[in-house]
Parts: sequence; structure tokens; C-alpha cells
Amino acid sequence: MINTIVPTPKHTDLKDGITTLPLAITTDYAPWKDYVSTFRASLEKLFETEIQEESGGILLHFDAACPKDHYMFDSTDGITLTASNDDGILYAIATAIQSLSVSSERISCPKAYIEDYPDKEYRTLMVDLAREWHAAYTVNRYIDVCFMLKIKYLHLHFIDDERYTLPSRVMPKLNEHCRHYSFEEIEAMRAYAKARGVIIVPEFEAPGHAAFLVKSYPEYFANHLENGSDASFITEDGAVVNASNILCAGSQTSLDSIKLLLGEICDMFPESPYIHIGGDEANIKVWNSCSECVRYMKENGIDDIYELYSDFVGKVAQMVLDYGKTPIVWEGFPKKGAHRVPKDTVVIAWESHYHLVQDLLDAGFKVINGSWLPLYIVPGYKHGRWGTEEIMAWNVYNWQHWWEHSVATLNPIHIAPTDRLIGAQISSWECTYEQEINRIMENLSALSERTWNVRRLWTDQEFHARLKIALQTVAQLIQDV
Repeated sequence: MINTIVPTPKHTDLKDGITTLPLAITTDYAPWKDYVSTFRASLEKLFETEIQEESGGILLHFDAACPKDHYMFDSTDGITLTASNDDGILYAIATAIQSLSVSSERISCPKAYIEDYPDKEYRTLMVDLAREWHAAYTVNRYIDVCFMLKIKYLHLHFIDDERYTLPSRVMPKLNEHCRHYSFEEIEAMRAYAKARGVIIVPEFEAPGHAAFLVKSYPEYFANHLENGSDASFITEDGAVVNASNILCAGSQTSLDSIKLLLGEICDMFPESPYIHIGGDEANIKVWNSCSECVRYMKENGIDDIYELYSDFVGKVAQMVLDYGKTPIVWEGFPKKGAHRVPKDTVVIAWESHYHLVQDLLDAGFKVINGSWLPLYIVPGYKHGRWGTEEIMAWNVYNWQHWWEHSVATLNPIHIAPTDRLIGAQISSWECTYEQEINRIMENLSALSERTWNVRRLWTDQEFHARLKIALQTVAQLIQDV
């Protein structure tokens, strides 16, 4: 229905009457023929009716004068979807799927004219594939959810202490003792996303969360500890972290091995302009006991392990830049030594503890809002149960937290509107598909609404009325045939 589209279009002119057309879709722009196929397949699954790829029905129209990422949907006389680039036309298709009715004989739609575009470009869902295995077909379902809700990026947390889920030819032992995707599955996943305008952003975790790398290739990645020290420490939450989960920051072999894996990952995801390189929650105290790290700091004039942390993140970020991609990191490297991190690096500010968002902006970085409260989903955890109401009350320029160690706990952080905040991200951690899918669809709908339209448009009750109808379509699209 036109008046229940999520996210809400910027401008809708609803007119009297209904437009009806034959069961057909075509385009006047040859590069969009694959998108015609995506459009047809979606409608055919939703309505169990065959759609022809021919003229006389819906037209995908290319207009170079249409601003980038904008689209127009016009059902006042026929049904025409207009844009000048791929993102724009796919947003128009998502709007059309939420608006159309299809019978065994006709396509119909209320007469309306829509002009629309997003406020923030980086609208993201992150799914944790390393802690809880997700079959490849479930990843495709997340791609469909992102497509329908106009979420441009799907950030996949492929690697953590538990497993390395990406396939690897350069380091095959990474795949010997854990479940992982094949190269064929990754290629199929990537192609499925490309046909729906969703860009997969792969994550490679370093220097922390790297126990599987260290265990599989200690000769490349392990710290060089003396006197049998394991350099364990206890986190604020009481978890014991030892030396096995962090990479050596001083060894050239470690850095060369990281660059080799990053090159393989870049080749697997050619569409993505970004590579996420982790960079948070690292047990850097280990480096004080590592002879290679101590040597490296002395030779390079690095004062302590905090500056070494920033130096390491900077070196890995530069590797990504050298491959022609933009690095993304979690807020994690400290303010000290931040000058060692390339300013082209994008930082997800999530904890408001390691490095505050205003300091990141002042240092010249672009940022993404990943505020734990209300954007995290963590099952069974006392602080991971936020829903659409909290997200609708949130603003993309706000950071909040429940954790007493975060600066944003008692005093939520608010920054002035800036284009250097490029968007926001829902992060789902340690969940099975069954645990997270319903929560993701609901919360991601609210995130989409609040990043597509930074200015809030609806009360909770009004948004839930729209959401109920929109999610019926999304749920139907991802159900088993």
C-alpha cells in the first residue's frame, strides 16, 4: 500500500483511482535487465503469478537528469519507475513491491506520484557468522530483507575467535577444523546481493578476536612470549583473555600474512568499496611481553602499547587502501597515536569508551553510528533487548549506553549534524538465524526509517501500523517456497 511504505518516501502525492496493467515489466536501459529479473522474481514469489519481461506493463526508465540515488515512482498513467543510477532504480523497485497488487491477470496500484531519496548513505545490518553458523541460504534471506527495506550494506562478521568462515587458498589450514563457506557459495551470495543492490562488506578481525588465526598459523601470527608468560588479563565484565586471541603487532611476518589474507578477501568481494578490519577489544597488554613487539616499538620510536595499537590499526588500514578499498574499523584504537591511522579510515563508534565520536571527528575521520543502545541485538543478554520504540526515539547523531564504563551511560552523547557521519548500523551478535530474524526485521525497519529520514515523521503507534503491513511483505518474500 502506498501509505504504508517503509522507509517513508520524502514526497507522496496520492490521487484518486487505481491503475491496472498487464503482467509485464520491461526497461528502456539495457544495464537494468538483471533488475527486471529481480523485480519479476520477487513479484512471482509474492503473488504466485508469472510476470512477463515485455512492454505494456511496468517500465524501468533511465533519466540522466534524475539526481544520484533519487527515484520517482509514477502510477498516475501507467506505472513508471525512474532513476539515473542502480541504487535509485532498486529503491524504486522496493517501493513498487510494497505498493503493488497482482492477480492472475493484472497488476494494479493506487494512482500516486512519489519522489524520494535517502538522507544517509551508509545504512547497514551486521550479522555475526563466526560465533553462530549461518547456512548460506539464510544469508540470502538477509539480503532480501535489506533489499526490501532499502538497507544498502550487509556487513558480515566472517571471522572471530571461534572460526574463520571464509574460504582460503592462501592459508588452507584456516578451513580444516571449522565450518566455512565455499568459494562457490561466496560467489553465489555476492551475485545474489548484487542483483538486489545490496553490497556485502566483509570483516577481517585484527588484532584481537583472532584466536583461530593464531591457533591455525602460530608461526605467522603468535606473539613471541618469554619465560612462559601467557599475559592473561581480566576484562571489565570478568572474562579472562589470554595471549592466544591477539596477533603479534611487531612481526613483519604477521603483517605480511594479514596482507595476503586481505588480498584474498578483496578479490572475493569486488563490488564492496569497504573492507572491515576489526580493531576493537584487543588484549594489547600481551604486547608488553612479546619480544617482537618490544623490539618493534624501540626501533620505531613508539612509546607504549597504546601507540602500538594505533600503529597496527594504521598499517592494516593502509593495506586495505593499497588494495583500492576503504577500511572500516570498530571504535577501539586509542586517541594516543591516532595520527598513525589514515584519515580515509571510517570508524564505527559503538562503545563510547575507547575513543569518543567527537574526538574521532576532530581528528579527521568519518564515522558510523553503531551505538550499543539501541542498535545492538544480543540474545540472552540483559542489555540487548531494545526494539523499534527505542530506535524510533533515537537519532543518528546520538549515542547511548547501559554500561557504567561508557561515557554515554549517564550523559548520552549528541553531536551536531554533519556529513562526516555517513550512517548507522544494526549489529546482531552471537545469534542463530532463528533467534535473530524477527528482531532484525523489526529493528532494521526502524533503523531504515531513522536513517532514510533523519527527521522523525511518526509516533510509535503510527509507525507500528505501517510496519505491520510492510513486514508482512518482507516475511513472505523470505519464507521457504
